Order: sequence, then structure tokens, then C-alpha cells
Amino acid sequence: MVKQPFDANLERIDAAFNRALAAEASARESVAACRIEADRLLAEAENHARRLVERTDRRLLAVQRIADASLQHALSKLLERVAEPLGDDLDPPAEARLNAAIGALADEMIGAGATAQDRLGHGDGKGGSGT
Repeated sequence: MVKQPFDANLERIDAAFNRALAAEASARESVAACRIEADRLLAEAENHARRLVERTDRRLLAVQRIADASLQHALSKLLERVAEPLGDDLDPPAEARLNAAIGALADEMIGAGATAQDRLGHGDGKGGSGT
């Protein structure tokens, strides 16, 4: 039997349609592979970010501990100096004012209680600078 032009066209159309279906299947496989790779990259990035946050938290904690130790050391030195005799040349009211000023400064350095201005009677009583 001799093929008619119509049959030849159908075969070409069939072949083109099959190529299109094969290309679509290949594209679906590629998209699926890309999704898998994207999920893997996202999980890797999330793990990296989590490790970075954990490392940053550890470093911040270490810095806070160092700062606390330094502040404690400085405060101890200041308190040692407060405990030293001031000498006989200060009258009792001056010595009391000096001790109050030192205590106020120490409290302000560690963020405890009233400001130095309030403690020394120069502030507005609201914890501000009073100026």
C-alpha cells in the first residue's frame, strides 16, 4: 500500500508529539531534581545559620562574663580604696560626703538604685540627671 500524504503528515505529527512528550517528561525530571537540590541547599543554609547563631551566643556570653569580671574587679578595687583610712584632715561632714559620693559612683557604675545626682541630693528624685 502506498502511503498517502495525509499518512505521512500524521507520522510527522505523531513523531513531533512524542518528542514534545519526551521533552516534557525530561523537564519534569529536571524540575524535580532542582527541587531536591533547592531543599538540600536550604537545609544546609539553615544549619549554617543555626551554627552561626549558636557560636555568636557563646561569644556574647563569654564577652559578658569578661565584662562582669572586669567590672567586679574594678568595683572591688574601688571598695578597697573606700575602706582605706582617709586621714585626719577631713572633718566628719566632708568624710560623709566623700563616702556618699564614692558609693553613688559605684552604684551608678553597676546600674544599681538612684543616680549619683539623686543620692548626693542634687537630682530631681526621678532617676534623671536633674539638670
